[in-house]
Amino acid sequence: MIDRMWRAIKLDSRLFREVADNPSLTGEGALVAVIVALISSIGVVSFHPSAAVTYVTTVINSLLLGWVLWSVVAYFIGAKLFGGRSSIVEMLRTLGYANSPRLIGVLGFIPCIGWIFSLAGSILSLIAGIIAIRESMEFDTSKAIVTAIIGFILFVVVSAIIALVIAAVTLPFQALQ
Repeated sequence: MIDRMWRAIKLDSRLFREVADNPSLTGEGALVAVIVALISSIGVVSFHPSAAVTYVTTVINSLLLGWVLWSVVAYFIGAKLFGGRSSIVEMLRTLGYANSPRLIGVLGFIPCIGWIFSLAGSILSLIAGIIAIRESMEFDTSKAIVTAIIGFILFVVVSAIIALVIAAVTLPFQALQ
């Protein structure tokens, strides 16, 4: 698993083809997504009383929206709009591994420059996602880019809505600190 994660970080397109073709890696792809969410979310947590809430929210956002929602949206866009050949499970598997570059985000807690690591991990993960979608759907890169961008925009919109809801719900408790 570690070797496959490293290959995903290096953006090895052959890895994503292997993962797409191997149904026995579904559980491992899910485990990779969970590990990445748990580790990379450490970088976004500042050490203050609400750090636990921030951490849990970031992990849930990463897993449910960043992985599951993106996989489902990518599947439907790729399969229905562009005639790609994949399944939701295959997309979950390949995009689980495509999350691997976000491990760099664990360094996000470093003052002044930590955001650069988080941003770099996210950008590399987006590129890995495009490669994963291309290999999973078995279509060209331009279709994979459009599929990934639409999924990413939806992720950002839904994440922003969730962040606003959480901020609204926790606002009364912040006055107590």
